[in-house]
Amino acid sequence: MKTKRGKSALAALLAFGLFVAACSSGEPTDTTEAPEDTTATTEAPTETTEAPTETTEAPAAGGGIVTSYIGEPEWLQPPNTNESEGNAVLSALFRGLIDYNPETSEPEFTGVAESITSADEGLTWDIVLKDGWTFHDGTPVTAQSFVDSWNYSAYGPNAAQVSGFFSSIAGYEDLQCGTVTEPDPDTGEDVDVADCEGQPPASETMSGLAVVDDLNFTVTLAQPETFFMTRLGYTSYYPLPEAFFADPAAYNESPIGNGPFMMDGSWEHDVEIRTVANPDFAGEDPAQIDGLTFRIYEDVNTAVNDLMAGNLDIVDFVPPERVAEVEAAVPNFGETASSSINYLAFPLYDPAYQNPDVRAALSMAIDRETLVNSPIFNGTRAPAFNLQAPVIPGYQETVCDNWTYNPEQAAALWESSGGIEGPITVWFNSGAGHDAWVEAVVNMWSENLGLDVANVTFEQLDFADYLPLIDEQGMTGPFRLGWGMDYPHPQNYWQLLLYSEFVPPVGSNSTFYINPEFDAKIDEANAQADINAAIPLYQEAAAIACADTPLIPMFFGLNQYGWNDTVDGVYVDAFGNIVYTDLVTTG
Repeated sequence: MKTKRGKSALAALLAFGLFVAACSSGEPTDTTEAPEDTTATTEAPTETTEAPTETTEAPAAGGGIVTSYIGEPEWLQPPNTNESEGNAVLSALFRGLIDYNPETSEPEFTGVAESITSADEGLTWDIVLKDGWTFHDGTPVTAQSFVDSWNYSAYGPNAAQVSGFFSSIAGYEDLQCGTVTEPDPDTGEDVDVADCEGQPPASETMSGLAVVDDLNFTVTLAQPETFFMTRLGYTSYYPLPEAFFADPAAYNESPIGNGPFMMDGSWEHDVEIRTVANPDFAGEDPAQIDGLTFRIYEDVNTAVNDLMAGNLDIVDFVPPERVAEVEAAVPNFGETASSSINYLAFPLYDPAYQNPDVRAALSMAIDRETLVNSPIFNGTRAPAFNLQAPVIPGYQETVCDNWTYNPEQAAALWESSGGIEGPITVWFNSGAGHDAWVEAVVNMWSENLGLDVANVTFEQLDFADYLPLIDEQGMTGPFRLGWGMDYPHPQNYWQLLLYSEFVPPVGSNSTFYINPEFDAKIDEANAQADINAAIPLYQEAAAIACADTPLIPMFFGLNQYGWNDTVDGVYVDAFGNIVYTDLVTTG
């Protein structure tokens, strides 16, 4: 049973002490070895008093179709998918070069790659594919499929949201547009913006990618990167069929992948995404069910109500305040470790948040330990004093004082910096349980900084609308975001979330944080051939970021999920994904 596997993973996690305990400010605690298991978070709760919804629709059992909860994705194509809901769907529709072990998160060659090797300590990589893989439209998966996909994602005029994932490949810079300096419409300050029409890229393809034959291609990096292979199971690196390039917009509505499930019709926005088993899947783990339907909910509590009423098979995130209710009403409940973190980010493009002392004061005024032990979370989260999850090698319990609780220092900094004059707007995505804890944070600011809560406005949007506004620099105050590993390496946190070249639309540096000293330290860490040599450098980069406080780490957590007896084999891995090919129906 996968539930036993999940609980044993959790037990191992506790045994290794990977859950973060409350820490006082002080020197960082260093860890240089990778944990043997994975850790923890998910989305936070939403309050509800609704009773389970009644519906005449029968449960999924009998037809071989399993139904699972998701929110509305932003995209359904690899070049633009960098959020949890789209990733959930694409992980069923695609299989990349490698995969990750559901229990250990270690890379495995259960994907398209036969081998991925480097003979020069990570500068050049030779990738050999297995024969016989095809896309859902019957066309072959070849070396060209990967190279074309990667070049499309890196090409500046395409403005792909995952472009930054290819920045380490030689020739990436040649695919970027020139820039012009223009006044920022909000601040009036001069900023560099892409000028793809006036200054198009010098090339449409990266010099570091070369097709050898149908089943072999090589990758040359700008500098050695020994962990490059570890990246290659992530969504960004999936192959694309020729049909994508003919009409990317149409493809987004009915994506063609190479994975164990294939689309059954088109994406019904805000309703559902239907898939069926791929009869020609070339992998070792084909689907064991006839199909998988992703039911789209605006509010997770509505999904929980449907689960308890027997009208939904799986909910892969149960809000903490409803755990006891779900355990009593639903036949099955699981807990597994997760790699994710929730944090509050600052819009550094807004003049009100450009003083690091203001940002540090807001961070040190938050008692994270009290928050996670309050009725909001009931101890099901762990306070975060680090952006990097404990599962990742080089985790530190404490990075610097700015990411710890120190109300006296917070009040002093707030007073000396002048704080923030006028109203404050705090942003979060709706329907995922963030309202209660965000309100609790504002109350702590009121208590510890003297902030007038009457001057605070809460703004919330659906996830699919929330992310584009962040990318457009539309936030007018602190805003909630979450992150879970794409692959198990510290670079996946520090570079992807804070490196200057990873600002939207080509990356996830949503605070628009720019610090050349931080970037240089990341570059130095990435160039190390040995993870043990790289870890102290990533920790130095972390200290630089903590001193600047572009964001506030809030809490780590757990995957907590429930399912009905209509389905078995349910397990949520450290990436937050259900292992869809393990699912079987019981009716």
